[in-house]
Amino acid sequence: MKKAIKSIALALAFANAGLAIAAGGGGVVADPGAREGKHFDVKGKMPSKFTIELQNGLRKSLPFEDKRDFEEAKKGFIAAPTYKQIKAEAGNVAWDMGSYDYLLDGKDFDSIHPSLQRQAILNMAYGLYEVVPGKIYQVRGFDLANISFVKGKTGWIVFDPLTAKETAKAALELINEKLGKRPVVAVVYSHSHADHYGGVRGVVDEKDVKSGKVQIIAPIGFMEHAVAENVYAGNAMTRRMFFQYGVLLPRSPFGHVDQSIGKNTAAGN
Repeated sequence: MKKAIKSIALALAFANAGLAIAAGGGGVVADPGAREGKHFDVKGKMPSKFTIELQNGLRKSLPFEDKRDFEEAKKGFIAAPTYKQIKAEAGNVAWDMGSYDYLLDGKDFDSIHPSLQRQAILNMAYGLYEVVPGKIYQVRGFDLANISFVKGKTGWIVFDPLTAKETAKAALELINEKLGKRPVVAVVYSHSHADHYGGVRGVVDEKDVKSGKVQIIAPIGFMEHAVAENVYAGNAMTRRMFFQYGVLLPRSPFGHVDQSIGKNTAAGN
């Protein structure tokens, strides 16, 4: 039984490179009218006066004048990539940060809860950041989670290589471009949520793991929990996500806005 569980979990961690998993709900649905505040559906309605009154009351009652989080979010910024989209190997768009640009125009949308809009703007951090000078770095805004890099004596130690191979690969290429190319010598999975290990093929080659050239480090029980949560409960969790975050809807003030801990989940290998 343990061997079977381990085999399934290894298949999860090193999924077939040709298999595109649409973890983000089937890909990116951008809305060209989002920046103008237009509803994406012809039958869609603007917020009622009751909704507007409620939102205005929330804006007055919550401490939105406190901007410290926005200042903190900018700390350590090094550079953003020149692109907003990352393509999947299957040909679809795996990631599109530009589809959320409607949030950066300084508008208050009455169709979005003010706290959600604030969090959604904070989550627009995109690019390479320095966390501990000369030692620890993060690439943010490439997936639901952040991917972290520790500069070791012999190369990069990667923490949590995102959901998809393509976004993790793009993150590694960005840090190598900006800070100098270094080999990946180890990968650490903090826990068994798929957005913290699914993109491992983007930063390491399986043959290097099997040969011992690259170490994969995970918590005790990682394999069992990866299967228990992502396979046994996977369908239910995905369905809940569709309702909770509206990820199948267009990226719009009337549709998908954010996933609170990050923008969305990448849709790639």
